[in-house]
Amino acid sequence: MAKKAFTLDDAIFQKKIRDLAKRVGVDEKEFVREQGALLLRDIAKYVPPYKSFPTGRGTSIGSAKDKKQGELAIEYDLRKIFFMPDKAQVYKWAKDTYPTGQIYRGREIIGAGVADTLEKMRRFHRSQQRRTGRTRALKGSEQMWVTPANFNKYLRAEKLRVGIAKASVAKGMIRLNPAAKIPAWVRRNLSNASGNAKMTKLGGSWNAIFSASAFGLQHVQQKTMSIIKRARLKAMEKRLLFIMKDNAKKAGLKVR
Repeated sequence: MAKKAFTLDDAIFQKKIRDLAKRVGVDEKEFVREQGALLLRDIAKYVPPYKSFPTGRGTSIGSAKDKKQGELAIEYDLRKIFFMPDKAQVYKWAKDTYPTGQIYRGREIIGAGVADTLEKMRRFHRSQQRRTGRTRALKGSEQMWVTPANFNKYLRAEKLRVGIAKASVAKGMIRLNPAAKIPAWVRRNLSNASGNAKMTKLGGSWNAIFSASAFGLQHVQQKTMSIIKRARLKAMEKRLLFIMKDNAKKAGLKVR
């Protein structure tokens, strides 16, 4: 089980940003910083969860519907790996009879064991996560037995983690632009997210370098990145055209 690591140090893209900045005469460092943060915003849109595949439009990196989709996915996954007996006495029998190992009915294995604490549930859940962060569907004999009360407590705790993959990208975004807008359900995961971004000068030119590690980043594949970067370059050109016209107006020149 390994999280997807993601590093963005695209020399060609960075060069295009700098060339555009020099063409108009804007501050290279600040323009690279601004566009680096916007690029990360664009990437974060394509990081799960999302209700439907992103179009790239708009400024938000996630909606309430996206959050709900993530919560539903978590509940669906947990129900694939945990079993809740219908009757409390059945759970008690399993816990008392098989406190540390598999649960049997005669010679038949009917459960992987009993998880009577949230920590045990967490360890079992993490052990079943694939590289995508999602869990496979377990057979009844492979499922861990839990109480409905503990299942609901653990589910609530895991729902709070919805958005941590987006947060790994957003963490770098706000390093470049502290004023960047981030949905509350993503922001609450920033402290636990693994991501960073920094401005660095290489060969006399400014670069914005970003890295992150989280389940879900594998969805931002090279084809998607190419689409994101092309769209960002078009947006940069529009931004620079606006700056050129604005500077001309300030200089008292007529512009169309």
